[in-house]
Amino acid sequence: MRAVPIGITLQDSFATTADQTADAAGNEGVEVISSVALILRIEEACYHLIAPYYELGDLTVGTRFALDHAGPAFPGRPIDVHVAVDKVEGQRVTFGVTVAQDGREVMRGDHQRAFVDAEQFGGGTPKTARRLPAVEFWFDFHSPWCYLASMRIGGIARVHGAPLRWRPVHLPRLNAAIGGRRPLQENPAFVAWYLQDLEDHAALMGLPLHQHPQYPLRQSRALRATIYAEEQCVAEAFVQAVMRGYWSEERDISDLDYLQTVADAVKSEPRPVAEVAADPAHKQTIEDNLAEAVASGLFGVPTAVFDGKLFFGNDHLDLLDRHLAAWPTVKACS
Repeated sequence: MRAVPIGITLQDSFATTADQTADAAGNEGVEVISSVALILRIEEACYHLIAPYYELGDLTVGTRFALDHAGPAFPGRPIDVHVAVDKVEGQRVTFGVTVAQDGREVMRGDHQRAFVDAEQFGGGTPKTARRLPAVEFWFDFHSPWCYLASMRIGGIARVHGAPLRWRPVHLPRLNAAIGGRRPLQENPAFVAWYLQDLEDHAALMGLPLHQHPQYPLRQSRALRATIYAEEQCVAEAFVQAVMRGYWSEERDISDLDYLQTVADAVKSEPRPVAEVAADPAHKQTIEDNLAEAVASGLFGVPTAVFDGKLFFGNDHLDLLDRHLAAWPTVKACS
């Protein structure tokens, strides 16, 4: 197994049907989704979350479930499953789990899976995954829409087995270079709708949203630190933590001590953030990213790029999901 970073998350939704109820499983008259059906989806979400960290011959098996049923889930309405890597001890990975329906908690707890060798475990042969090109996720901490999208993009890529590259770019400088749109400077009616739309999407995802009282803060240090986190294979956990700090906890993302706290939590080491943020190489990478973004026709963030196609905005990640699902195996890299 490759090192599984602590803090990565995945949120998945699935439709429910009458054949998933306890009644259908033999518990007559109990017309709610059975615990077994929910556990199966939890296992599936946890598998997809850590699938990119499998090596040839790896399998994982469930070793522990500790789940509390907080309320019923009903057929005919979607259920949301949120899983996060909370702990890694050797070959064992522990996930925090939340299951909800209509914004109401249904189940909470943790699940543990262990990496095992397929041949030693039972002579099985692991499935050969499609080898997709990488998804490039362009973002800036300056954008609240990037906050929302950063919580989804990793899960979407993992479900389809696509590698993911985190591409930080300085949004105000991108806008200056291309004459980009500034939504908060539009007419009052549009601004009012824009802010309401943002709140609605955050609520839909169950994410708290509180604009920092000193917004906008300088984001350059956090962008450079992300470059290093990507090199250490912990970019997703680092970006999500900084995004949460900025957009829901009113943390100062320009503060090196705060960024160091985040880096320590996600194991972005051994270089200190102060050194990373001042590194001329990382400054140059941000400059190079800006030049590449302009040359590639990016006109804003968040933008995901896959196989030459741009998917702009958090609300277009569903189209990316569909595109990844339909991507033909015959086009895979050799």
